[in-house]
Formats: sequence, structure tokens, C-alpha cells
Amino acid sequence: MRTLMTQLRPLARAALLLLLTTSLTACATDSAHARGKKAKKRTSKSIKLTERIVDLNGPITDGMTLKAQSKLYKLDEASHEPVWIRINSGGGSVQAGLILLDTMKALKSPTRCLVESKAYSMAAILLVFCDERYALDHATIMLHEASFGLQGEDPTNRSRMDFITKYLDSIHVEIAEILDMKVDAYRAKLRDAWWLLADEALKSRIIDAIVTHIEYESGITKTTETKTTRTYSESRQEAPAKKPQIPKRR
Repeated sequence: MRTLMTQLRPLARAALLLLLTTSLTACATDSAHARGKKAKKRTSKSIKLTERIVDLNGPITDGMTLKAQSKLYKLDEASHEPVWIRINSGGGSVQAGLILLDTMKALKSPTRCLVESKAYSMAAILLVFCDERYALDHATIMLHEASFGLQGEDPTNRSRMDFITKYLDSIHVEIAEILDMKVDAYRAKLRDAWWLLADEALKSRIIDAIVTHIEYESGITKTTETKTTRTYSESRQEAPAKKPQIPKRR
């Protein structure tokens, strides 16, 4: 009997060890699965685009800004529903971009931005100042210290450059606050240009989510016609009755 018990002890220990290992593996798998679900929920998003869209395609110029500004004002006047700004731009004129930025700030309609391909330089600054910020999976974003060229006399150029630099410094402070970064750490990132893939932009809080599904919603405008029937009363005067004519005698 003792011999049998001695032989069974190693088997019991092995079975117990196997049971513990299986349980730990299952727990780890469930935990990883839960973390994966949580991460997927946090990083991916389905959005619904409406007809209230302003496209920024190509270089940011005075002409592009004028068209975008006009459309933003019209959409904001029509209603205060969210306005989508769809960006595919490598940047452009700082002064033109600042006009568009101030226009966006003045709107009562909230702004939502989607980067489809790229948002570099001034386009990236416009992205950061939107109320909600999204990017497709393969979109790229780049922020850097602004560079600009001016024409004219040297004293005038220096004055304008000093002014624009001062203005941009205040904007960079705002961006650092939006990204919850210290200003020095943020400016250090910009020194050699800060290039980001979509997942890196998400971690840095430059975007709120990576878009994995897009739906399009067409705005239906209902027109109500009111028909008014008007009755006109006309006063008619009857002609006096003609007196019977007496035939003349021949």
C-alpha cells in the first residue's frame, strides 16, 4: 500500500502542476484578449460624414483660404451643426493658414477634422485646433517650426517676421496645452521636424482616433409650401334696364 502511494504522489503533483499551468495560461489569454479589445476600442472609430464638408486639398494658398473661409461662413450661417474639414495638404502659406485658423475659431459650429493622406506644417496646425481630430490608418502628420518668405524692403521684412514669429510662438504655446505637453518638450520635437504615423499621432494626442470605417449621410432638406387662397369680391354695377321702345308709326 505504501509503495502504491509513493508511486501515485509524483503523478498527483504532475496533474496539479498541469492544472495550474492551464489555468494561468487561460487567464493570461483572457487578459490579453481584454486588453486587445480595449485597445481596439480606444484607437479605432467609425465616423459619419455629412454634406457639411470643407476640403483642403493641396497647398494652402490665399485662393484656397478664401474659398474655404466663404464656405465655412455659409455653413455656420445655415446651422450650428458640426462642420467637417477634410485635409490632404503638405502645408503652405503661414499667413493664409492663420486667416483660416482665426476663421475656424470664430465659428459657432464645432469643427471635426479628418486627415485622409497627409497634414504637414500649417495643415497640421489647423488639424490640432479642430474640436475633434481623426486620421485614416495610413495618414501622416508633420509639425515643425514655421518658415516663411517675404518680399520688400529689409526693415519692413524684419518687422513682419518679428510679428509673425511672435504670433506663431503664442500658437505653439496653445498647441502644447492641447497636447498636454510642456512647451520646451514640444518645441524640442519641432526642432528637426516632428514626423508621425497615425498610431504615433494618436499616442501624442494630436488625433483622437484612427478611423476604420466611414459612412456618408446626405442631408435631406425638407421644403414646406404654404398655399394661400384669396377670395376677391368684386362689386358689379348692373346696367339699367332698357326701356321698351315703341315702334314708330309709318
